[in-house]
Amino acid sequence: MEFKDYYQLLGVEKSASEGEIKKAYRKLAKKYHPDANAGSDAGAEKFKEINEAYEVLGDQEKRAKYNEMYEDMKSGRYRGAQAGFDPSRYRTHAGNNGGYTYSWTSDGGDASDFSDFFNMFFRGKSKVYDDFFGAGGYEYYNENGQDISAKVEIGIRQAYKGGQQTVSLQTENGTKTVKFNIPAGIGQGEKIKLSGLGGKASGKGKAGDLYLEIDLKPEAGFSLNGSDLEKTVDIYPWQAALGDEILVNTLDEKLSIKIPAGIQTGGKLRVSARGYPLKNGKRGSLSLTVKIVNPAVITEDMKNLYAQMAQLMKKTGSGQSN
Repeated sequence: MEFKDYYQLLGVEKSASEGEIKKAYRKLAKKYHPDANAGSDAGAEKFKEINEAYEVLGDQEKRAKYNEMYEDMKSGRYRGAQAGFDPSRYRTHAGNNGGYTYSWTSDGGDASDFSDFFNMFFRGKSKVYDDFFGAGGYEYYNENGQDISAKVEIGIRQAYKGGQQTVSLQTENGTKTVKFNIPAGIGQGEKIKLSGLGGKASGKGKAGDLYLEIDLKPEAGFSLNGSDLEKTVDIYPWQAALGDEILVNTLDEKLSIKIPAGIQTGGKLRVSARGYPLKNGKRGSLSLTVKIVNPAVITEDMKNLYAQMAQLMKKTGSGQSN
């Protein structure tokens, strides 16, 4: 009797996890499925072999039993390693000689299609088999496509306003370009479900879904801290010293902001209800950080004024010390 190397048939190591075995099986099942190999006897035989391998390795009890035989064969512990598999080494209490009775009956068509090795030690249908192929066997093989998740970066302004976006995703089936609508005010980490745009199905199964997780990125000078919009605003030295009123562009309007006299670089200005939308219909705050800057062009008159200010600072003893 020929010993079946089920790990080799599925192309996995003996240490493979349950998930790795299932993934390898699904890939091979799709490749050699009769629907994709019409009229190919070799394809049908390969499909039957990988079904048999998964019937054993996909079941914990059967896999544990198989692993004992596998170790014996690979280690050469029994003569079977050199002279063919010897089933009498694995005894039961069924007969006086302790050996197996080499006979079986069909359990709905699947076991009788498998090898003598399988039918002697692992015959009978299992839940694993039915989960993938249904009670009628592999001709009814229908598998839903897998759901796919991907993270998509969206600018804060675009997310606030909403609209259509196009994104290219790298999947196991190649590059996929997807158009989708962004709901206005979508939040960080929220997901957009695109039905039927996930993994491909087999047979009459349904295609998987695509889930796009939104990652909000700074845009137009704005960053997001929870529901608060944060932005840095530049002001001139005289505005900081004397106070002023400036116009600030937000995501959807221009606001008139009062600068208090004597504000320093790093000072904060907070405007309530002008931040990012919340689920309850309210909005967070707008937080502005002040940065004092010099004019890009300084005229002679301006230089003279700065010089006068420097002299006044010295007279009053208000010179800067570090």
